[in-house]
Amino acid sequence: MVEQLVDGEAEKIARKLIELATGGNVRCLEIALDRIAPKRSGRPIDFQLPEIKNLHDVVSAMAAVTSGVNDGSLTAEEGSHLARVLDAYANAVTTFDLVARVEALEAVKTGR
Repeated sequence: MVEQLVDGEAEKIARKLIELATGGNVRCLEIALDRIAPKRSGRPIDFQLPEIKNLHDVVSAMAAVTSGVNDGSLTAEEGSHLARVLDAYANAVTTFDLVARVEALEAVKTGR
C-alpha cells in the first residue's frame, strides 16, 4: 500500500529530504546518511588464518584464533565469529564426507 502511495513520487520525496537535510533538519540528515552510508554490522578483520583444505587444518585455524584472542590481535567477539565460521566449514565437510561414504556403501550393496 505504501509503495502505491509513493509510486512516481520517490524522486520528489528524495529531493525534499535532501533539501530539508541540507537546510539543517537533523532528523532528515540522519535519514539521508543512513541511506547513503548505512551502518555496517561488522568490519573486516585483519587476521591471517592458515590455509584450510581439510578438517585437520580447522584444528590449526582454531589454534590460530585462540592465539589471536590471547595476544590481543583479535577481540573475543571476533574470535567467536571466526570460530563459528570454522565450525560451519567443519560441519559442511563432515556432512559431505558422510554422504559420500553412505553413497559408496549403498553402491557396493546394490552392486553398482
